[in-house]
Parts: sequence; C-alpha cells; structure tokens
Amino acid sequence: MRVNSNDPEKKEAVSRRAALLGGGFSLLLAGVGARLFQLQIADYEKYQRLAQENQFNTRIIAPLRGEIVDRFGRTLASNRQNFRLLLMPDEAGDIEEALGKIGRFVDISDDKHARLLREISRTRGFAPVEIVNNLDWDDFSRINYELPHLPGAHPEVSETRNYPLGNATAFVVGYVGAVTDRDLQSPENEKQQILLRQPGFKVGRDGLERTYERELRGVAGAMDVRVNAHGRVIEEIKDTIRPPAQGETLGLTIDADLQLAAMKALEGESASAVVIDIETGDVLVLASTPAFDPNIFTKGIPTDLWRELNSSPYKPLLNKPLGGIYPPGSTFKMITAISAMRAGVKPSFRVRCNGKFWYGNRFFHCWKRGGHGSVDMKNSLKHSCDTYFYTLATQLDVDLIADTARKFGLDQTFELGIPGQHSGVVPDRDWKRRYYAGSPENQTWFPGETLSVAIGQGSVSATPLQLAVMAARIASGKEVRPRIVRFRGDLESPTPQAQPIDLSDEQLDVVREGMYAVVNEPGGTATRSAFDNREWKLAGKTGTSQVYRITNEERARGLTKPEDLPWARRDHALFVCFAPFESPRYACSVVVEHGIGGARMAGPKAKEIMTAVMTKDPAKLKPLSPGALAQGDETTRRG
Repeated sequence: MRVNSNDPEKKEAVSRRAALLGGGFSLLLAGVGARLFQLQIADYEKYQRLAQENQFNTRIIAPLRGEIVDRFGRTLASNRQNFRLLLMPDEAGDIEEALGKIGRFVDISDDKHARLLREISRTRGFAPVEIVNNLDWDDFSRINYELPHLPGAHPEVSETRNYPLGNATAFVVGYVGAVTDRDLQSPENEKQQILLRQPGFKVGRDGLERTYERELRGVAGAMDVRVNAHGRVIEEIKDTIRPPAQGETLGLTIDADLQLAAMKALEGESASAVVIDIETGDVLVLASTPAFDPNIFTKGIPTDLWRELNSSPYKPLLNKPLGGIYPPGSTFKMITAISAMRAGVKPSFRVRCNGKFWYGNRFFHCWKRGGHGSVDMKNSLKHSCDTYFYTLATQLDVDLIADTARKFGLDQTFELGIPGQHSGVVPDRDWKRRYYAGSPENQTWFPGETLSVAIGQGSVSATPLQLAVMAARIASGKEVRPRIVRFRGDLESPTPQAQPIDLSDEQLDVVREGMYAVVNEPGGTATRSAFDNREWKLAGKTGTSQVYRITNEERARGLTKPEDLPWARRDHALFVCFAPFESPRYACSVVVEHGIGGARMAGPKAKEIMTAVMTKDPAKLKPLSPGALAQGDETTRRG
C-alpha cells in the first residue's frame, strides 16, 4: 500500500522525529565540546602536570653515615669506598641463568642465592638489587671486563661502613646490617621507605650504631630523573640535585690507645676490663675478649661463622663489661666493711682466724687453710680474710649490706646508650620475696645466707662496669656516674657533677687504706700488681668467685688443683683498683672468666692496663670538641 506523501499527519510525525534526532545529536556534540574544553582549556594545567609527573620522577640519594670518633678524634667508625655489583632484574632475562653467570666470578652461596631470589621477587623489575659488595679491585675489574656477557649486571662504586679498630671497639660502636621487613614496618621508618629500600642500605644493629641510628643515618638527598612508561630511569637531570646531609658525628669518651692496650692485655682470655675517669665519669676503656670483627657484619656474616660465634664457650658475642654478671667475690668485702662501720662496728674490731668459721650446723671455710691469725678491719682487707667477714655478717642485717651496695653503684644500670646492660643482683629480704613469689616457704631470709653475701658469693652478682663504678665511688666518696657519649653533632654533653655519698671520710679511709695495703704492703694479696714505677701507687682488691660449691667430701679427699680442673669449673678471677692513691683519678675493674684467682690472673692484667693509663694520663690531654671537629682541626684529630 502506497503512503501518501502529502498526508499532513505523516509529515508532522517525520518532522517531529527529525527534530528529536537533531536535538539529541546537538546535545551530544555540545557534551563532547564541553569535555574537550574541560580537558584542553579548563584542566590544562592539571593534565600537563600529570604528564610531566609521568615523564619525570625523583631518585633518592642515600646520605653518608655519621662518623664515630674517640675522645681525641681518632676514627672508630667511618665510611670507605665500596666496589659492588647490582642486578637489574628487567635487563637480566632469566634470573637463574643471570645469577649462574655472575656466580662464575663471585661467590654466591645457596643461602645467599635463595635470599636474592626472595628480594628480587618483591622488588619492582626496574629497581636494582645488590648481589655482592666489598669486592676487591681484581674481582671488580674482572666483572667490568666480562660485563657484555653478564646480562643485567651493573658494577658500581658506593660507600660502606668501616671499623678501623676491628674487634677492639665492637662492643662499643656495634655494627650495621641489612634492612629487614621489621625495619620497613617500623612506625619510625614510615616516611623513609624509599631510602631504606635503596640497594645495600644498612642500619644500626647493635651498640651505639643502633641507639643513635636516627642521628647517624643523616638526611637523604634527591635528584629528578626522566623515566619511561615502565618507570625505569632513562636520564638523570643533573641540575636538579639536592645533595644529602651526612649523619651527625658521635664523639665518645673512649680512648682508642688505651682500648687497644686493654685488648692486648686480655688477649687469649675470656675477660673484660673497664677504666673510668673518676672526676668526669668518662669511660676510657670498655674491653671484652674474645670479640668479633664488626666489619664482617657489613658484608653479611657467613652462616657457619655465625653458628661458631654463638656456640663458643668463650661467648664472643657477649658484651661482658655490661652484660656479663659474676659473683664479685672478695671485691665485695669493702661493701661489707663499710656496712659494718655504718652499724657501729669499730675499724679496730679484731677476729682470730684459724681457717674456718662454725655457724649453724656447718663450717664456713676461709680461703687460707691455716688461717690468718688475729686481724682488724684494714688487715682483713689486706689479707682478704673470709673468717673476719663471716664474723661481721653475724652482726649485720642483709638489708643494710644491700643498701650500702646500691650506694656504690651495684644493682643498677647506667645511661650509656649501649644495649644489653645487666643490673646484676644485690639480694635482700624484698628481693627474696619477689624471687620466690610462687613459693612462700622459700621466702624467709636465713642468717646463714648473709655469710655468703658478706664475701660476695651466694646470690649477689655484678657486672664489670658496676665494679669499676664501685671502685671509683670508694676512691672519690662521690656518686660517680659513667658516660660514653661526649657529644653528637654540635651538641656537647655537660660533664655530670657527682654528689657526695652520705658516708664519713673516716669510713671510706679505712677501706682505701685496706686497698692500698693489698697492693703495696708485704703480705697483701696483690703485691705482684704494684706499679714498677714506684712514684705511682695503686690501691686495689683481689677477688676469686666460685662457680660451684665445694662439698665436704671433696674437701675430705683433697681438693683438685685449680689448673687441673676443666676450664668451666675453675673460679673467676677479679680485681678492682684506683690510682694514683694520693689523688685518685682512674678506677679500673678486670674480670677473667675461670681465671682461677684474682691475684694470679686479674691483678697483673689490671696492672698492665693501668700502667698504660698512667703513662698516657689522658686527663692531662685536651679532648676533641665538636667545634674543632667541624673545622677539621687536624692538630686535635687523628685519622
């Protein structure tokens, strides 16, 4: 059927449809135009910025770590040139094959191979991964020569941590190690994720390196770089460099020369030594043997070496001056003597020693089988007579002894900035109640326990640092507080002013005279430790602490010679001292684990260390100041 083109109704319908279609098309064109206007004109700057940001990126420049120096500016921790090899995963192709080719020129252990694969798997393909560091020049040159055959390999010269004195200062400065997932997840590192993810970046893992990580780390720099669509750097924009700021310098109280002398004196022993400047509290020596080389940790310590260090009976990973705890033995007798005088016992009080003391239902034995005869307080220290102090113990309350011990630095820790410090134990009634909280029947303090405490045995224990502090406080009569950090950056720590201990000079003079007699009078237990230079006078006290209790059966059949015992069953050897006697300036403690006797082993080593101290007399030398370091004053600073 044919439609009539002249039909008015049909014409009206067609016109209406055409109008709607045209209107819709016009609206569409208007929308597109508006959108083009927004993109090209209204939002021009926004999209131009986004385009620029897609083309340019910012590369982090890792800062140099701050140096650590001794009191005279000698370097204890610094940075040195590091030849290393990086791998760009996106250039390497087959990762396993690439690592295999690199492994022909550098050692990649199975453990390290697995670790590298884990790191590569969590790293963006264009981000480099450190394969090996601290290459020697020959290996570095060989890799550069073979570079065309090593896909993805990028040799590079960077900086790494260096410890010039090696194991001598390991327990003071600590060491640095690789960044872990725990470091990345730490809230304090939330804003430094990019820096911490830089290949080969290290953070403090122990010692002052760990405590002062924020100050030593420095501030990262930056540089704009041109990147491709995948985010890989294709050009560095040199004129946009914002240089990094090196970390702050840490200036210590340690004297590197004396530290080396102490390490030499203790060589071959499981031992420790501490030397303190009595007037300032400056720790001049903090030595522990055997020790580890912190430079090994910057490279990545081999698994077998790590196991060896952990399993050694000589505990080379233990910071013995701060974390080693030992019965103080007879070095504690000065505390007992002072406690007795506080309780009203006169220094002239005498006791006859026949080699043993009956108390309760058994004998307490003096170290000298035949006894010391009649001795007063001074001579009881000179001869280290156990019977005298057993007798004093029957007249003393253990709480008074504990209170005296705490006045002289025992049973406490000090703010040094080095982790792992132990407080030791000074037992009293409250301590025993806490210790046996779950066993009420064992909470009663028995008088016989006080006899053991009086000679530094039983539950009493101390660290070598505490024993050095004790000697310094006895010598000065003041609450000497040790410190190790003198300054950081431009901030110098003020010398602490020690307050007098609330004891009379007469009481302190008795134990000082006793310590003098130990070293300088005939019959003293440490006369072999007197200075060869007779113008110097050393006052000291020997100590021998048992590591196991001798039974009556063993005494009856005869004691085995100490040197014939297994090393782990020999007594510890201790010695505390100060010098010069007339005007005390330096205090020292030495502990030799299983060294058999204080007079035999610890005293002579203390003599050697204190001779080095008195010869140099560092108190007469001007220590480095932050200002001198900042100006590069080479007259006061030695590299």
